[in-house]
Amino acid sequence: MWDGFQPPHKLMLLEGSGLYMKSYCSFLVINPSHSALIERLCTHESWSLRLWPDPSERFWFSQSGWRNISHPNALGEHGPDETLGQLMVFEAEEAIAKNIIQLVYAALNVIEGNPSERFGLPLAFEIPNDTAEQRSLFSNVFQTSGFFERFVYHPEIPVALSVAAKAWLNTSVVYAIHKLSRSVAADSITWWSTHPRYGQIFEKSSELHADFVNTSVAINLAFSAIEELQLQVKSNSKDKRWLNNVTAEWNPVVLEDIQKRLVEAGIDPQLKVSWMLRGDESISEVEIKPTLGSLAPYSDGQVVRDVELTLPEALHFCSYIRNFMTAHRFSEVSAFLGPYEVHNVQSVARRLILSKCGMWNIWTHDLLLKLEGEN
Repeated sequence: MWDGFQPPHKLMLLEGSGLYMKSYCSFLVINPSHSALIERLCTHESWSLRLWPDPSERFWFSQSGWRNISHPNALGEHGPDETLGQLMVFEAEEAIAKNIIQLVYAALNVIEGNPSERFGLPLAFEIPNDTAEQRSLFSNVFQTSGFFERFVYHPEIPVALSVAAKAWLNTSVVYAIHKLSRSVAADSITWWSTHPRYGQIFEKSSELHADFVNTSVAINLAFSAIEELQLQVKSNSKDKRWLNNVTAEWNPVVLEDIQKRLVEAGIDPQLKVSWMLRGDESISEVEIKPTLGSLAPYSDGQVVRDVELTLPEALHFCSYIRNFMTAHRFSEVSAFLGPYEVHNVQSVARRLILSKCGMWNIWTHDLLLKLEGEN
């Protein structure tokens, strides 16, 4: 069992002069081979971080992969080529430490898109400065059931940390990340289940009232994340969205406005996104007007009827659902909403947030390659 208590690696010193800052456990464990990358990301935002050998001893790493111990009673011997994971410990004022840690967790939820598969504990747990108290905390709390399971390792924690760092000074992006995180926590489906090969896995809607409320809450939060970025389509009685609602002819003033704001956010407005439509067409499904987009190349036109939309078109779909089906008193057509509409709106918000942060389709491997190129 690891009996150390002093951090083996100090990443950076606090600015200023010798003021003691408390240490806060994040419950986030990283692969030791990623420590230099984590250092670079935290240094960029002047976050004071120490990496400690994981006191829970839950995660072990080797060249062939990593091992997860599921219960504290199973703690014991480890292989000669295995290295204990490293725990991210932040040194800061309590509120700052909490904001950093909670933002990293929220960013991980946004990246993963389905947080229900892990436990985690998105709070800043103060670690005492006294050596004896530390030892007691590690053995009597962190290595006991209840806390032990809350330690989390995910291969993309460096990506989540990078997203959080890039958003840190922009409160609107911070709020967008938190809102989308809450959205996927309220209701979400796994990414693998959306693959066209599986066709329609889920029922299009539920007969349970509580499920419908969760669906609506998830959609409202995801759309609110889009609004935080100021990337919703803006129209009004003076500048209506469509010159012709039947032929789907955009009002050029409205279209140019959203295209301009997308470009300013570093996002190509002509970018195509997929909008999932699964199962046979029926009268009891969501109908969004006007009809936009074209069948995706992989669609069969029957069970898989996904369409490709430009971002302005997808944003119109999102606002249509939110404005007419979830934001106000529920109507009969609101009952048609289900997991696919939730996933569609969340996917658009996710694409915008990660693109705004310059992190779309960027993974830990990419960050490591970039770091290697800079050294």
